[in-house]
Amino acid sequence: MKSKLIKKIQKSKLTAKLGIWGKDNIVREDGKCYAEDYYCVKCYKGKIETRAKSFWPAIDPDIPSYPYCGDCKMKLNLYVWEEMEKKK
Repeated sequence: MKSKLIKKIQKSKLTAKLGIWGKDNIVREDGKCYAEDYYCVKCYKGKIETRAKSFWPAIDPDIPSYPYCGDCKMKLNLYVWEEMEKKK
């Protein structure tokens, strides 16, 4: 019984820590914002709470970047590459 309670508490702490991009502003003690502190924006729109892995696209500070999980980021990369190949 005690182990179930501990797991439930640990899960609630994990869920409480993650933020929603555009609504929550999570900044760590070092003054930086990390994707791992947020839900993946694409999964969250589909009502799936997946921890983000990285910001994408992260190629230019003037282009807005959003937190995505590994699977969604890979799908976006493939989509961009396919679109670039079509324009050749």
